[in-house]
Amino acid sequence: MTFLQLSCTQLSYTAEAQISTFEQVQMMVILLVITLVVALVSRRFRLPYTLILVFVGLIIGLLPILTQVHLDPDIVLFLFLPALLFEGAWNVEIEQLLADWLPIVLLAVPGLGLSLLLVAAVVHWGIGLPWLVALLLGAMVSPTDPVAVLSLLRQLGMPDRLRTIIEGESLFNDGVGAAAFELILLFLLPSLGLANNAHALSFWAALGLGLWLMLGGLLLGLVVGWIVTHFLRFVDDHLIEMTVTLSVAYGVYLLGLALQTSGLLAVVGAGLVMGSYGRRIGMSERAQQSTYDIWEFLGYIANSFLFLLLGIQIGETNLFQALPGIGWTLLGVVAGRVLMTYIFLPFHDALARRVSYKKETSPRFFPAPRPLLPMWRPLLVLSGLRGALSIALVLSLPVFAQRGLLASIVYGVVLVTLLGQGLGLRILLPHWPKSVDELPL
Repeated sequence: MTFLQLSCTQLSYTAEAQISTFEQVQMMVILLVITLVVALVSRRFRLPYTLILVFVGLIIGLLPILTQVHLDPDIVLFLFLPALLFEGAWNVEIEQLLADWLPIVLLAVPGLGLSLLLVAAVVHWGIGLPWLVALLLGAMVSPTDPVAVLSLLRQLGMPDRLRTIIEGESLFNDGVGAAAFELILLFLLPSLGLANNAHALSFWAALGLGLWLMLGGLLLGLVVGWIVTHFLRFVDDHLIEMTVTLSVAYGVYLLGLALQTSGLLAVVGAGLVMGSYGRRIGMSERAQQSTYDIWEFLGYIANSFLFLLLGIQIGETNLFQALPGIGWTLLGVVAGRVLMTYIFLPFHDALARRVSYKKETSPRFFPAPRPLLPMWRPLLVLSGLRGALSIALVLSLPVFAQRGLLASIVYGVVLVTLLGQGLGLRILLPHWPKSVDELPL
């Protein structure tokens, strides 16, 4: 049984702090009120809502307040991430996504691989972590979580194309990162004596499993989304249609887990098909608007609880003992982000210019690449915030010698990237040119 199959939804309370159902509901209401107050304050002062939630959660975690609340990986992997990924895929314009499919793929797949390897090399040589453990750490901190960045870009009127690339990368690299994590863990567990050596994978078996994890889930989501879309053509009830989309978001995730592939990529695939194709041919206007509203609300609630709980979880952890590891890992994370941006995007631009000279008709489903503005590259570097998936992956680890160190390192990396890069973007973006016409002469 893989870690993804362990996903179920609950707030985790310690055995010493069992509380009643009334107290659980009371706690949820308190957290909801906190998110509401933060939303009002952040809107009043035009501050990034999710970053302020992390900061408030950090204060709650540092102080003896709400000590019964802990972030369980299951609530992230099952309750939050499927909702956020489906909502993101549902709302993205697939025409825009396909128009920039190449930079998204380059950043989400080989870019993530480069970041993973660089982080592993830096922490292996910097603090002496064994290679497999270092690779595992790289897999946990490589996926991005740019929710705060996207809200800032939208608020400040940055180009839709830039937002689509950042959002598209995040949609796909969550699934790729989770697949890499699971694959590395399958190699690591036998070496730690936590699994039978008979289950050790050969190279070809690992390659096949990796391909199935990354491609099988996406294909499953696309197929399920297409089938459900044609089912919706026979339904004319907006309540049923909204229920179907909710069932698909979580059902395809569970189906992906049952088939031993990436449930997260399955959610992305289903959301893309149903959001761009399904609602156009299978839903009435009322159903489309109602479904848009319900997913916008679910995304807002999921983000609110998630970032607040992230802050609480980090605040309850003593990060000082892991400062050297956090520093080396941050070096690898930043260097990896810079390298993947300044290697793969210039390659993409050179290829785009070469293709444009041939003046050939673009394929229908995979349009010819178009060069990106070089002034976007620093923003793409700074958009590489880490967040929910990194926390969920490290919390899902079995108990072994380096588990506590890895958890502290991941928490530190998430905190620095969310608050450091997020607030840095908030200061930088208002003064950043939105188009070539705004560049200084």
